[in-house]
Amino acid sequence: MRRMRCPHCKEYGFHMGNLPREVIAVLACRHCEELSVLFRGKIIPLNKQILENGTMEERKMHLAEVIAQFLESGMFRFPAMEEETESAEDAAAPKPAFPFGLPRSAPDTPISDQELDRFIKIDLKCLDNPSYFKRIFRPRS
Repeated sequence: MRRMRCPHCKEYGFHMGNLPREVIAVLACRHCEELSVLFRGKIIPLNKQILENGTMEERKMHLAEVIAQFLESGMFRFPAMEEETESAEDAAAPKPAFPFGLPRSAPDTPISDQELDRFIKIDLKCLDNPSYFKRIFRPRS
């Protein structure tokens, strides 16, 4: 079981088992009772006052801000976001091995020897290609 710190009180307020990769959980801290959202190992605080007492518009705006934080961190990737015009040179570049994120359950898991070998043999040489670089390290807007 993994312990996680509450973003509100900084105490270890959550004890997490292994959640499926695509699960979004809303958790209450056992110390301060504030709410947080957990997705793929990233935890973002929620404003309980807004959720309990805010108008529908304030609630929507607050939840949209939380979702935007996950989007900005690259945790969600959609095919429409992947589309970009490519030159013939860019189209010939190898595709990233994991275009929708790494297939790992925990972000603190060390990379495997196989992943390191692939990076050295393929990805490292391609990082100077702007199209390839953007596919992996997309600038956040």
